[in-house]
Amino acid sequence: MNPSFYEELQMNKIIVGLIAGAGLSLVAASAIAGDGKGAKHFDRLDTNGDGEISAAEMNAPDQARHEHRENMMAEADTDGNGSLSREEVKAYHQAKKAERNPDKNGDGKVDRDEFLAKAEERFEKLDKNGDGVLTDDERKHHRRRGRH
Repeated sequence: MNPSFYEELQMNKIIVGLIAGAGLSLVAASAIAGDGKGAKHFDRLDTNGDGEISAAEMNAPDQARHEHRENMMAEADTDGNGSLSREEVKAYHQAKKAERNPDKNGDGKVDRDEFLAKAEERFEKLDKNGDGVLTDDERKHHRRRGRH
């Protein structure tokens, strides 16, 4: 019997949790040892800056991934049956790829207007408070999510 998409996601979550736990041990050890890179990882997990990583801080990335999966499920499950077919997953990813593609006129080239429109869209997404300025916190939050 093949596992369902949801079962595979649950198994992946368990595996990611185990890897994250092992990674945290390495991060903590290198942070304690004063390693610059380890200290940066520790600081990234210590979101409230109290010098300790709480369970909530440790689980925040997992929670964000879980919310992303739930959003994907809601968006991709076009027939509303509570599971995703290969076709639904493929269509979802194709739609997301099309959203990210700055070549809006489909000519295979990104002209100046297309490039600037995509840059403006990205800036507006990062500017959480809409003041037209990217603060250090807004940029750090973006980097914390693994995007540069």
